Amino acid sequence: MTDPARLMSIGQFARAARMTVKALRHYDREQLLVPAHVDPATGYRYYDPAQLASALRIGLLRRADVSVAAVREVLNEPEREGDVLAAEEARIERRAARAARSLALVRSLGKAVTADLPVTVHRIPERTVLWREGCADADTLDEVASELIGAVLGEARRLGLDESAPVVGRYPAALDGEVRFGVGLEMPVRPDLVDGPVSCIAVLPGGVFAGVDFTGPTALLPVAYHVLFARLADAGVDAGGPVREYYLTDPAQVGEDGMCTRVLHPVPEHFRA
Repeated sequence: MTDPARLMSIGQFARAARMTVKALRHYDREQLLVPAHVDPATGYRYYDPAQLASALRIGLLRRADVSVAAVREVLNEPEREGDVLAAEEARIERRAARAARSLALVRSLGKAVTADLPVTVHRIPERTVLWREGCADADTLDEVASELIGAVLGEARRLGLDESAPVVGRYPAALDGEVRFGVGLEMPVRPDLVDGPVSCIAVLPGGVFAGVDFTGPTALLPVAYHVLFARLADAGVDAGGPVREYYLTDPAQVGEDGMCTRVLHPVPEHFRA
């Protein structure tokens, strides 16, 4: 039983634990560090000096940006501390990577917005592609599409196809709600694949397309779309899609900033850029 004479007021405990009173009240609400005694008349909180070790542990974990939920797991199940902290490390690394990407985008945004991007006309023949389809919301589309492209390239490797062939994506013009899209790798017509058991062969129809080439991270591709759709509007062409994106460089070799993407929209035969 705790000796009442040894109990520390919340202010005394806060000073000893190198914490603020506000933090201690928060940890009480979160059931991380519950006072040893609460005066029923005044509501004052009192702590046992033996709780200082827990307070130190909580404080260090929180300074390391470990989430409250993870701190609770560490305290309640100390045998799982290694797994919990490993998961937190991965979460913090992901957040740091997102922050780094955001910083890079901010630094390159001004240059991208002011870039003079010409609209050109392309005549593209019918293409046979190794194809995969997927769906995602607008916020996760880039990430899901990248994973799907990786799956296509892995399948191409298994089938002995040329992985350096053009990679293409086909997307709706409007990114409302769930986005259904497809990605593929251009491939030669091979009867053993087209007529065989492989169910992921598709044919993209040919036609005339207006296009804009954009160099930079895929997150800034809306700049290219803006230029292209504005030109289509000037020409009286409805930008209803579907839109194609040709990935002309390998981001593994040139990095995101050097990524070149061609954004294409079908146009009438008589269209002039």
